[in-house]
Amino acid sequence: MNPLILLYGLLCLLATCVVIYVMRPLWQRAAAGREGDASAIALSVLRERRRELESALADLPADSPERRSALAEFAAQTQQDLPQPLNTPDTTQQRAADSASQSARRNPWLTAALAATLIVPPAALYWMAGAPDAADPIVRSEREPASLEELVATLRERLKRSPDQVQGWQLLGRSEMALGRIPEAQAAFERALALAPSDAQTRVDLADAIAQGQGSVLAGRPIQLIREALASDPKQPKALALAGAYEVSQGNPAGAIAHWRALLAVLPADSPQAAQIAGYLANLEAGRTPLAAGPSSPAAAPPPAPQAAPSQAASSLRGRVELDPALAARLDPDATLFVVARSLDDQGRPSGPPLAVLRARAAELPLAFELDDRQAMSPMARLSSLPPNAQVMVIARVSKSADASVKAGDLQGRSVTVAPGSADVRVRIDTVAE
Repeated sequence: MNPLILLYGLLCLLATCVVIYVMRPLWQRAAAGREGDASAIALSVLRERRRELESALADLPADSPERRSALAEFAAQTQQDLPQPLNTPDTTQQRAADSASQSARRNPWLTAALAATLIVPPAALYWMAGAPDAADPIVRSEREPASLEELVATLRERLKRSPDQVQGWQLLGRSEMALGRIPEAQAAFERALALAPSDAQTRVDLADAIAQGQGSVLAGRPIQLIREALASDPKQPKALALAGAYEVSQGNPAGAIAHWRALLAVLPADSPQAAQIAGYLANLEAGRTPLAAGPSSPAAAPPPAPQAAPSQAASSLRGRVELDPALAARLDPDATLFVVARSLDDQGRPSGPPLAVLRARAAELPLAFELDDRQAMSPMARLSSLPPNAQVMVIARVSKSADASVKAGDLQGRSVTVAPGSADVRVRIDTVAE
């Protein structure tokens, strides 16, 4: 049976039970009123007969046989007409009978009014504000995507039906970015910007997508979009972060310091992002550059001092990912292999966004990899942005769902702590996520 039909049936049954429970006393009262009416009529008839009898016996002696016979006949008739012994009702009983009679006349309308009050307003409210379609398997499947890939596919279908949903295009763009599909992300953000041209966040997201599509270079349209976003919202965090990164790439540390100080003022003081930006500011104020990006054109300012510009080797990680033979039977060759570089906090735990992400097929294991700024997810989180004493870790994961987040059953492993620029990083996939 369709769950939606079953839901409606249960709601109707519940409403019927409630109405019967509430209306039953009123129905019983109406029946009692009708019985009271019958008794009142019978009493009225007997009173009239008694008056007639008393008139007829007025001239007869008290001890005459005719008088005794008439009284006995009246008593017998009274016992036959009334189910209970006849007692003349007093004034209180008469008022009760009259009240019952009136209630009996009013109860049909009262019952209908109460039933409508119990059913109609709650049903109307549930229809307007409730979610009766939540029981539909189709609706549930749309709201419970099994993976990021499925979420993106479902979102695209919804946007085909409702292409004017700004938030839908924004979510699609961010999801495509998480999957590493930069052209698709850029197209989604373009649609969102066309629908909401004054939205600063959409401008910054589009700038980020364009920059990643051209090798993490912010020059050109990306920085133009970032500046437009800051003109609309001077406290937009991502715009401030990327604007600072651009100024560093142009050899303008003063401009980067101004943007990043403004960013620190809007970030939570205890967040990893605030700690990262504070580190960048400390490097800039000490005359060091936190980014490897050099000038984007020959006419730009000269590059920073040699110690501030790490070499390409120091901005990359090279190594090999291997699968533990004990997990070979659980490997799906068509699953997605993620190789991710993560920075570590003071306690040696991965923190902040990924510095570089490489996607491959599980069938390619064992895999020789190289991670550098070309696989960066954001210009603000790159291997080349780390300070000289930074420590990183490479994490490998095999995901059947191709989801960016860890799922139960994923195969995973991690390297030991290494420094940026390491060339012999070993990652052994030897555990199963629970």
